[in-house]
Amino acid sequence: MSEKRLRATDLERPFHGTRSRIGLTHLQRLALLLDALPDHAFACGASAALLWGLPLPMHVEEDARSRPHIGVPRDATRIRRAGVSGHRLEVSDDDIVVVEGMRTLRPTRLWIDVSAVLALPSLLALTDALLSVRHPLATMDELASAQRRFAGRRGAKKRGRVHELADGRAESPRESMVRLILVEAGLPAPECNVEIWDGDRFVARVDMLYRLRRLVIEYDGDHHRDPDQWSRDQIRRAELEALGYRVTVVTRRDFDDPAALVRRIRRLLAA
Repeated sequence: MSEKRLRATDLERPFHGTRSRIGLTHLQRLALLLDALPDHAFACGASAALLWGLPLPMHVEEDARSRPHIGVPRDATRIRRAGVSGHRLEVSDDDIVVVEGMRTLRPTRLWIDVSAVLALPSLLALTDALLSVRHPLATMDELASAQRRFAGRRGAKKRGRVHELADGRAESPRESMVRLILVEAGLPAPECNVEIWDGDRFVARVDMLYRLRRLVIEYDGDHHRDPDQWSRDQIRRAELEALGYRVTVVTRRDFDDPAALVRRIRRLLAA
């Protein structure tokens, strides 16, 4: 393309040295940026987490979408350009992989990276997603190995606690956070996403279960307000109660007063 064409007003300039004729998704912007950077640059931090499809707090996700996090090896010069958050990281060749055509951190190395900035609940939610029994990106042993490799580094205590609490059967960040609230209050950890059967008839797959107390805890997000979904929920709850289970529902408003949530669960367990 000629210099005149590159100066045309119909072209956007997402980053220095790049042009686009169309609006880009955040992943397309990231790919375009990495194409314009040296070959040793890679996505790191929250940008790498988004590339792997891992859950992040909304404010962290929005920051990564607006200012991609780009890493380079420790002995290289940090990337400095407008609209980019540059980092120098201790990495080996095995720590870098290619996803969707983009160089990025391997999940276990990413776990170390984000543990320095995420709060305990958010790190647990991300760790549960890494260990997901449906689409695992890492194993407990691999996380333990990464923890030993970076022992004493920032976030080590938090990572150790998360490693103790992580459960790949959890299927949403809110489920992970509810479990953390209960465990941190001294209650036993509930089982995650348990199938309930009546003989050979499948009844339900519940978010959390205290099996011996026959107590089911369900997290209801906003989609449960849909009339059809609400009707299905009521039938499902009636089926569970007919089998002798008690069901309590947690919503996002319960996070405003975690102590009240703990008191409710404690009373139900004691009943």
